[in-house]
Amino acid sequence: MSLFYQDPSTSHDEATKLLASGVDADVIAGLISIGLNEGDRIWAQNTCLKYLANGTESVAAAAVTTLGHIARRHNKLDREMVLPALERVQQQFPALEGVVADTLDDLDAFT
Repeated sequence: MSLFYQDPSTSHDEATKLLASGVDADVIAGLISIGLNEGDRIWAQNTCLKYLANGTESVAAAAVTTLGHIARRHNKLDREMVLPALERVQQQFPALEGVVADTLDDLDAFT
């Protein structure tokens, strides 16, 4: 197994292009970049919620993680929207229980 480093620092426009590609690896890279770099918290949150509802398990995992990054960076998320979405994704993908738990911890710690 070989590992490689991918710089998650991309612009808003580049992240949007990655999301639009429809390729899971690109969508995941776009989501993580949004979590680490995006200044528009509301757009970032809504983008994650979209991919929680419509993505594969790996995309949903990235969206969940990105919500945690947004909470940590911006100290705010709309809990009334995010908490039910996290519950739904955990029901849809039970394997994401740990990822969801980590994000819930971020919400509790930073928002």
